[in-house]
Amino acid sequence: MLQLSGMKSDILAGAAAGAVGGVIGSTAMVLVNHALAATGFGREDLGARKQHRHDRGKPNETDGTISDEPASEKGVSKLVEATTGHQLGDTGKKVGGTLAHHAFGAVVGAMYGAAVASAPRLAVGSGAAYGAFVWLSAAEIALPLAGLAKRPTRYPAERHVASLATHLVFGLTVEGVRRWMSRTIR
Repeated sequence: MLQLSGMKSDILAGAAAGAVGGVIGSTAMVLVNHALAATGFGREDLGARKQHRHDRGKPNETDGTISDEPASEKGVSKLVEATTGHQLGDTGKKVGGTLAHHAFGAVVGAMYGAAVASAPRLAVGSGAAYGAFVWLSAAEIALPLAGLAKRPTRYPAERHVASLATHLVFGLTVEGVRRWMSRTIR
């Protein structure tokens, strides 16, 4: 059986705990987004596509990104069309988008868990700082650059606030789960 040194073992355990936290955090983001919508937050911002979408969730109900169509659904749709030549229907987009959102959460959660295992000071703000980093780097910068959202200046401030709020919840959840698993599994 393969034996890992203490540090490598800690990093792998941190990555695993972070990945679990990322999946749970991705779900928490969507739930918070629905809660924001239930309060009427951003009700006047119905978006350009599928206006009913924004009646239920801000900024969108699937992945907490600022775009009218959830970036995870748009990305999966583009990937499937590029690889198969076929377009996804609404159900395929919804299922694929949800899977992509949670897979992304698992990956960035694993990166966070591994990083904190080797440098615990990175857990500053109980994960909120990491949630803000993911929001800025992914939702505000990478998605527009990838063509999965318009430039951030094209969306109302409420969408950015709601998106940041859901990503803060993501970071706090990832750190909470990572911390709990680190104490429990040892």
